[in-house]
Amino acid sequence: MKLLYDAFTEPEPHYAQMIKSDKLKPIEVYAKEENKNPNAIWDVKDAKVERSGNNVTVKLIAVRSSFEPAKIEVNQGDTVTIHITNIEQTTDELHGFGLNEYNINVVIDPGETKTIKFVADKPGVFPYYCTNFCSALHQEMQGYLLVKGSALAKAQS
Repeated sequence: MKLLYDAFTEPEPHYAQMIKSDKLKPIEVYAKEENKNPNAIWDVKDAKVERSGNNVTVKLIAVRSSFEPAKIEVNQGDTVTIHITNIEQTTDELHGFGLNEYNINVVIDPGETKTIKFVADKPGVFPYYCTNFCSALHQEMQGYLLVKGSALAKAQS
């Protein structure tokens, strides 16, 4: 028999530990009342994009099968902070947030709020999308980051 590929096992099995499963108490859903993040929002009408100088703050909701807001407009050079709340309350409804051009990919558990911060240093239109399969309409769960180039941003000021 011909060996086609030989590779080590990941992770190294000698580093593994075993514990009884009844010792584990994983969080499956962050209950709405337990999410104390001051940037958490729970209603689509509260989703928004706010500007203060060169700082843009986004309060974004992830819910089957959309992101709100679905469009974020910023200027090149802005510091962008996105607070994402997954408002789902079922155990299997994780959502992801991927923004390839800025090397961002996070998973948000049901009821959890996560914060992403980056500098919008590349002009263009960049899609963001759910990176965890969430429903039959998973591929519809997307939006766009519009980063206006410095010349365009100055012209509109």
